Amino acid sequence: MKISFLNIFKKSIRKIKVKKPLEKKGFVIFQIDGLSYEALRKALSLNLMPHLKKIIKSDKYILSRYFTGVPSDTPFFQAGLLYGNNDNIPGFRWIERETGEEIIFKKPESAGRIEELLAKKSRGLLTGGSSYVNLFSGGASRSTFTLSTFSIRYLFKKRVRNFDIFIIFIFHIFTFLKTFFYVFFEAVFEIGERITDILKNRRVRPEGFFPFARAMSNVIFKEIETFGAIMDISRGVPSVYLDYIGYDELSHHRGPYSFSALRTLKAIDRKLFHIYKTILKAERKYDFFIISDHGHTPSIPFSGLNGGKMLKNVVQDYTGGDFKIYEFDTGYNAVFKRLFLYIGDFFRKGTCSKIFNKFTGRIGLQKENEYDEKIDWRTTDKIIYIMDSGPMANIYFSGNTQRMSVEGVEKKFAGLTAMLSCIKGIGFIAGVNNDGETVIYDNADKKFYEYSYYLNNRNGKNMPSTIKHIVEGYQNINERDAAFLSLERFSKFKNAGDLILFGEYDGRNIINFENQMGAHGGIGGEQNEPFAVWNKDTRFDFGAVNNSCKIYEFLYNNYVD
Repeated sequence: MKISFLNIFKKSIRKIKVKKPLEKKGFVIFQIDGLSYEALRKALSLNLMPHLKKIIKSDKYILSRYFTGVPSDTPFFQAGLLYGNNDNIPGFRWIERETGEEIIFKKPESAGRIEELLAKKSRGLLTGGSSYVNLFSGGASRSTFTLSTFSIRYLFKKRVRNFDIFIIFIFHIFTFLKTFFYVFFEAVFEIGERITDILKNRRVRPEGFFPFARAMSNVIFKEIETFGAIMDISRGVPSVYLDYIGYDELSHHRGPYSFSALRTLKAIDRKLFHIYKTILKAERKYDFFIISDHGHTPSIPFSGLNGGKMLKNVVQDYTGGDFKIYEFDTGYNAVFKRLFLYIGDFFRKGTCSKIFNKFTGRIGLQKENEYDEKIDWRTTDKIIYIMDSGPMANIYFSGNTQRMSVEGVEKKFAGLTAMLSCIKGIGFIAGVNNDGETVIYDNADKKFYEYSYYLNNRNGKNMPSTIKHIVEGYQNINERDAAFLSLERFSKFKNAGDLILFGEYDGRNIINFENQMGAHGGIGGEQNEPFAVWNKDTRFDFGAVNNSCKIYEFLYNNYVD
């Protein structure tokens, strides 16, 4: 038995063939998901990340903020970084008009579909390398807990190498027991903090499965990806990309400056030290990049301002009940429902199929009918889809496969835009006009102006207050112009909403269409200002980045064979 396990280990470790001699430099990307430049500075000032602090002060590395465009979320960022192409990725959730598909980036099918489209256009950055806990594999030879390849249908197939590290991890008894110990205490911490939240009447995102999700993101994923990356770097794998998602999850749940969120950075910093130490000892030379993909702007849920009403309730009041309105805010419960479907798919192939089908038949039939009803949006004239991505929401009106102009929306729904612009919590509304130009609604004048009107309005007169606060948040005119150009580009994506709503921003807090305490996905504040730490000898300036595609161009041209 020992011999067979040993053979499994050897085969798993050698699945990525490393070309020797290891003369060409490799790269390691250590991503701390959702950590803004300002939040990082706060963590450093509190000495929560002593190892990163030491690296920055060593005179070998540079720390800088940079700009991530709209939408400020991980799918948009990682598509640009891993494939050099983030066109037509209008958020965390959207509708594909031509196919009627719901794209939701908590579903492996959605991530896999988008990666397949990206891979047809350009080569992945991680070809021959490893991807850990990312949304896309980037063409990696090993993808561990990467969403686009994480499906029960493919886990055990040889062509997808995303389970072997997990097997090795389980049988590495010391690491496994240590992780089990951490999981237990992480769950205890979550329960304790939840009791404190209740006693102090603090608002948190209500999700029943969160203690388990917290243990997964803060402990299990973190331990496995560090374990795998250390093995890969020691062997000389040319590229490794790790995403540590614990801070992002806690920021959504309790806020980016909450004790819970900041505390996760201490454990992430320890993993960073282990990775850095391994890089220094590795046979292959590596350039080490420590980055975030976006930040979090502290947020207030939209429903909290409107008597518990969500956007769909507001639109429903306008339509008078004639339309079926769906609003998507996919929490952890949806992930577990999806997991149960995968388990069901597994059992249906085995001897338990009859029992399983009898037990789940009614639920499955109901779910299929519900799904079929939703995708009729292209042929029926009475469905409205609201796809939330934090403080930004894409709204789709059924009955067409082409995007509606703002004039078309007004003709079909007279007064809807004016009504929405007056709702508490909605900062501004964007879309495209009949000429295909990006336009923004001016509530004072009750009309749309082309984005260039705001771009050229440098003194800020007559600007909507949200746009004015966004403008004031940038350090110079170049940054402000880059933000407007990013907003213009995003608004023209063919799968962006017929109307695009942005949450109100007062210079500190932003209104979130999801029930979250930390927001990203739109524009305004720290959500657009991630950080980067890189070796000063590397001829690249992250401070000049305004689109992750630029990072892909540099890395691909300098490191990929």
